[in-house]
Amino acid sequence: MKKLCQVLRDVVRSSPYEIFERGKDFKKGVWRLVMARLSSTGDMMVMVQMTTLSEEDRQKFSKLVVDAMVAAEIGVVSVYLQCNDEVCDAARPSAVLHHVHGQPQLRMPLLGLDFLIGPLSFYQANSRTCELLYSRALDWLAPSEASVVLDVCCGVGTIGLCASKRCRQVIGLELIPEAVESAKANAALNGVKNTDWKVGRAEEVLAGVLEALDPSLEVCAVVDPPRPGLHATVLGALRSCPQLSRIVYVSCNPESLVEDIVKLTLPRESDEDPFVPVRAVACDMFPHTMHCEMILLLERRSKVADPRPKGAALAEEAQAAKEARKVAFEASGAGDEACDAGAGA
Repeated sequence: MKKLCQVLRDVVRSSPYEIFERGKDFKKGVWRLVMARLSSTGDMMVMVQMTTLSEEDRQKFSKLVVDAMVAAEIGVVSVYLQCNDEVCDAARPSAVLHHVHGQPQLRMPLLGLDFLIGPLSFYQANSRTCELLYSRALDWLAPSEASVVLDVCCGVGTIGLCASKRCRQVIGLELIPEAVESAKANAALNGVKNTDWKVGRAEEVLAGVLEALDPSLEVCAVVDPPRPGLHATVLGALRSCPQLSRIVYVSCNPESLVEDIVKLTLPRESDEDPFVPVRAVACDMFPHTMHCEMILLLERRSKVADPRPKGAALAEEAQAAKEARKVAFEASGAGDEACDAGAGA
């Protein structure tokens, strides 16, 4: 990565194109940003974001970039150019993307499988830590050979495909059609045949998926939503599905995670078996930053033994003793103040 930065720095400095600048009433320049994906194989995919140029200038720009990376021999196997004329660096989904060199996709090995990803595919930024994250998530999910795994917000199918060897079927839900096509391609690439991928918003698709399941099947779910968390409709559908016994929640935003967990676990009169949080761990996916990835396991209250039976019994005994002292003091006419003093003693 450092060598890539050096190569691009030299190209930018020597090129006739200016660095992009923006202000209150102006925008100018061409070079915007660069995104790189590095596989554990050493191969690298690079996407350079630029402003729109004429066809002739874009060809010249492309040649500058590609020639420098190829000459540097730093493992770049795929290069894309993304055109973005907005003030914000976050390009619109409709932003034009040009594949100008090498392979259209990058192969990323993960937990014994291979995943093909593009420049815009969602994939964990830290691939080494990702293996630890997914291993822990799947260990906690603990699917059986007879169970169905729901992969909500599945992206290109990484978690679901890694779970496919341990369960009867994986059902993945994803909003972005391109990601679902990648999930299907990744399943075919790895010879995985027990998967079913659904395109659409989870809040619109999940209820129908749950209703169509065989009532005799055990269901567990792994959810890996974007930073805002899960839609309220999704939380309600997960909570109200009696077959669903276990949820592993993977989150990049602890604040939205807390909000969603409250909605899944808060007791209600109409719900006798809510989820309860069992264990959680933080994963340092983004070193040297304030951000972390969280994994949290939830199970149905009916399936979780009280972890503090002795503590609960002692608390009940203490409360009973306090009530007995209060009654005794009231009977002796000592009054509330004496009662409080006696309780404190």
